[in-house]
Amino acid sequence: MTDWFGRTFDLRLGPPGHGGFCVGRHEGRVVFVRHGLPGELVRATVTEDRGGSFCRADAVRILEPSPDRVPATCPVSGPGGAGCCDFSHATPAAQRGLKAAVVAEQLRRLAGIEREVTVEPIAGYPDDASGGWRTRIRLPVDAEGRAGVHRYRSTEVIADLRCPQPVPGAMDGIADRIWTPGADLVVTVDGDGVRHLVELPPAEQATPRRGRRHG
Repeated sequence: MTDWFGRTFDLRLGPPGHGGFCVGRHEGRVVFVRHGLPGELVRATVTEDRGGSFCRADAVRILEPSPDRVPATCPVSGPGGAGCCDFSHATPAAQRGLKAAVVAEQLRRLAGIEREVTVEPIAGYPDDASGGWRTRIRLPVDAEGRAGVHRYRSTEVIADLRCPQPVPGAMDGIADRIWTPGADLVVTVDGDGVRHLVELPPAEQATPRRGRRHG
């Protein structure tokens, strides 16, 4: 079978799947397409093809947008970007519907359970909230000591901390300093709003190098 990596084509997207993609089909193969929504006609570029019955792609142009589409709220997770904020280009209500559909399909396919699933808004947040809820984050550090996030399905670090998921204050000051290359930062914000930050050393080191408590 010919390797489709880098190939671009148009296709109509079907239902969502676990991992932030929608399922499409092209020339008899299944294509898992990120950055699209069910029902959309998109122009997709293949980003991974290991042979077999499926490949992975990014929607690089939306030819017929869904009525649920909005401007993406995450500037880090677009085509070629990070693996966070899978459906930040959909309304919050549509995002909950997509997540419910994915869970219902997993229950049906893996456990044989037919059940209607409802994903509710996070308690204490407006129904239309699109971020500001995540209280625990793990950030990789690149070879230059900059904290960031992993590129989707890659170990490459994107030194960009503008993801809207963390609660306010969780990322304050992290981009302003240099960390140990190859380390990971674990950031948590507790119930009192206090931030805790621990730098985990690279694998060749034995113990965390520093821990901090921030008010």
